[in-house]
Amino acid sequence: MPLGPRLGVEGLLGERSDDRNPQAPQVQLAQCHAASLARADVSEQYRSVSLVVTFRNGVVNLTQLRSFLEVSERGTVAAAAAALGYTPPAVSQHLAKLERSLNVTLFDRVSGQLALADAGRALVPIARELLEVAGRVPEVVHEPPARPRVVITGFASAIAGLITPRLDSLNSVASIHLVEAEDQPALRELRLGHADIAIIQRYPGDAIDRDPRLRYTDLLTDNLRLVLPPTFEVGRTLTDLDELPWLINGTGTRCEAATRQILQAAGIQPAITADVADNQVLLDLVAAGHGATIVPDLVLAGHRGNVTISRHSLGMSRTIIAVTHQTVSAATQHALDVLETARRDRARGGGVPRRPAAQG
Repeated sequence: MPLGPRLGVEGLLGERSDDRNPQAPQVQLAQCHAASLARADVSEQYRSVSLVVTFRNGVVNLTQLRSFLEVSERGTVAAAAAALGYTPPAVSQHLAKLERSLNVTLFDRVSGQLALADAGRALVPIARELLEVAGRVPEVVHEPPARPRVVITGFASAIAGLITPRLDSLNSVASIHLVEAEDQPALRELRLGHADIAIIQRYPGDAIDRDPRLRYTDLLTDNLRLVLPPTFEVGRTLTDLDELPWLINGTGTRCEAATRQILQAAGIQPAITADVADNQVLLDLVAAGHGATIVPDLVLAGHRGNVTISRHSLGMSRTIIAVTHQTVSAATQHALDVLETARRDRARGGGVPRRPAAQG
């Protein structure tokens, strides 16, 4: 059953009825409490607005749509409930009421797993738009706060190498809240409205599936480096390191996959002596002579230990990308502009601090 046309802002700022289309939704803003734009708890922000969407065959509310999107992104009722602060039965009830109101099946339930049905996939962009616009209601009806809050989520080396050196500039306009997350969780939090900027990475060969509702800004190209214990010379290459054990930068990470790809191409069967997700611990182990590793430039930015960075090119790099919604607040745009200075800093040689390499 069709869900009606895509809603615009005009449908959210008053009651709208379209007699020309019997399936067109009527949208009414029922109540808005005083709320700050500070996003300490995103679910509370949405709960401060009571939004009723009336279709010809039923009524849905913002809570049901929020639960629907959380389940569609996280895959299970339990995960959605944990993120929203509800019990799983409450989220299940939200979904059941939403399906009854629309007289459709939103999820296919197979062996305890939930997958979007056709109607669910059609509802996702409409639900996102409704929640995004509802989240902007306080901007319209209240004075903006003196210091808005911008939530940035991304992987550890991006936080350490891109964001930390620019905190003064970032904090000059907004209060910056940082959340560490790998690419897919970061994008999920952005789509759900829990983050304003997601920092992700793309390696060669990665599939590029860009959401047209999001904006992608390339920040910089980050080369992968061969990092050796301090007793090694800077001219050492992969082909003459057969005797050296290897340290891996975290199981299941893109850096691990890239490292194994590089070693395989060089014909090296690595003897792994450590699998460490913490970048600084990884480099400390290299400095202690426990083995060699391969990491991107940004990982080296915050390390002050004594390691040798080989001059040998590994021929692989990753692209660091900032992802936002197409329309962003002035504070979020300022943060994005600050992050974009990374490319200029790298071009001037200021992107990654270098230490003199030890000579063997």
